[in-house]
Amino acid sequence: MPDRDTEESERDAVEVNVGFDGESGRKAALDCAVEVIREFESLDVVTVTIPRERRSELEAHAAIRYVEENGTAGTLDA
Repeated sequence: MPDRDTEESERDAVEVNVGFDGESGRKAALDCAVEVIREFESLDVVTVTIPRERRSELEAHAAIRYVEENGTAGTLDA
């Protein structure tokens, strides 16, 4: 039987890519994160899991360029 608390917490969180400007943007993204998935060394982007209710707060931050849901890439079958 699935754990109801786990299912609810997964629906309440979303994995996003966050583009930021400078250290204050990076810090804002990481402060909202419940899990850091990936930090890119060559880009000002992090992939993090955040609570859904904090997304608009993050988007409104002056040093955040974008917040977009992370998608899954795959190959097309011919």
